[in-house]
Parts: sequence; C-alpha cells; structure tokens
Amino acid sequence: MLTQLAGERPRLAAALLQSERQRARHTASLLTGARFKGLDELLRHLDDLVRAFEADSELSRLSFLVARSAADFETAVEATVSGYLAVASDAMRDVMEIENLLLDFAVDPGHIDDWLTADQRTIRNKFSPPAVRKRLHAAGEAPYATTAASLDYQAHSAALHVGPHQHPVAAKGFSADRGWDGDAGFWEIFEHARRLHRAIRRVTNTLAAESAADLLAARELHDVQDAWQRTQEMQAVYLALLTASVEAQLKGGEDS
Repeated sequence: MLTQLAGERPRLAAALLQSERQRARHTASLLTGARFKGLDELLRHLDDLVRAFEADSELSRLSFLVARSAADFETAVEATVSGYLAVASDAMRDVMEIENLLLDFAVDPGHIDDWLTADQRTIRNKFSPPAVRKRLHAAGEAPYATTAASLDYQAHSAALHVGPHQHPVAAKGFSADRGWDGDAGFWEIFEHARRLHRAIRRVTNTLAAESAADLLAARELHDVQDAWQRTQEMQAVYLALLTASVEAQLKGGEDS
C-alpha cells in the first residue's frame, strides 16, 4: 500500500515509509533485549493495577489515571520505535503530571474530591503543575523536598512549546536518524516508569494500606529496573559525548 501511495502521493508516502522502515529496524534490534522485556512487564503491571484500583472502593476513582499512564507509555513506545522522539517526550510529560497528582493526593487525600469536581479555573489555579509542585515541596515530598522547581518538566515543556532553538534530542518530526538519539525515548520511558511506580505506591499505601492494590503496587519490577539501569548507562555515555562535542566547538571558536 505504501508503494502504491508513493506513486500517487509521494510526499506523504515518503514520511510514512521513513517511519515504517525505522520501526522495522528498531524493533528487530530490540526484539530479545532488556528494553522490550522491561516494557512488557511495565504494561502488564499497569493493567493489573487498573483492575486492582477498580476493585477497591478507596482507589476506584483514580483508576483512570493509571489507565491513562499506560496509554502514555504505549504512545511513547510507538513513537520511539518509529522515530518521533518529541511525541515520546510529550507523553512522558503527561506521566509526570500524573505522578505529581498522585503524590499530592497521598499527601492530602482531600485533594482528590477537590480535583475530581474542580472547574477549569480551580484546575488552573490549584492543580496546575507549578501549584502541585509547590505543595509537594512544602510537604517535603520527594523528589521536591529541596525545591519546587523541576528541570525535567521545564525541559519537556521547552521541547513541547514553539521556541527559537531546536531541542538537542527530541526535535519535532522524525528525529531518530542521529545515532544515539534513537534510544532517548527509552531513557525517558524507564525513568518516568520508576517515578510513577513510586507515586502509585505512595497513594495506595495512604488510601488503602495492605489492600490487594497496595500489595500489588509494592511489587518489585525487576525487568523494568534492569532496563532502567541499561538506559541510564547509555544516556550517560551520550551526554558525555554531547558535552565533549560542545566543549570542542567552544574551544575551536576561541582559537579561530
């Protein structure tokens, strides 16, 4: 079908063929590796949590947030293997907001009803990402115990919004053709999977301690942990090379 499309709609076909080829190459290289193994464990765990939340009277109101996070991870996986890393970055920004909301609910369960019944003005004023982070900071809740600022969230927002500079990793459009960058989506996925896992454990322990959902949330995800460790190593190598390249360019500019 794509070959037929190329004869009729060449510009559209070129974009679709590019992502299709990238998906095939990337999937083949990852087929038996730790990343796909960790992703499958993560998605199965989130599916189990959705069912456990739905079955618990204290947690059922929040089950859709867990389901939404699973959808975000699915989106990020598809975007990563097909070469659209900015889409993966946007999905992980959504997961970060879910993480922070769950932490906010763990600190003050009364905020659940406030949020679920809030109008748009209340959501903007009381439940905007900066407002939630400020409350988490005031409560000394990790990872905001030191500061309410989030460089990670700022980086995701910078990649999302229109600006004069191209993002160094998650540029818009097809952006997985620059070597190491093709793995960047997985750096994001597994880092935010670990953080979301912690937030879910916090909220289940607060609202339904020792329940089936709480015991499930406390389960260690060994494959996710292994994939996180491997992607962290790759990220460290990439960032070291990127830093060295920038320093070399700056030095070259000084010498010229």
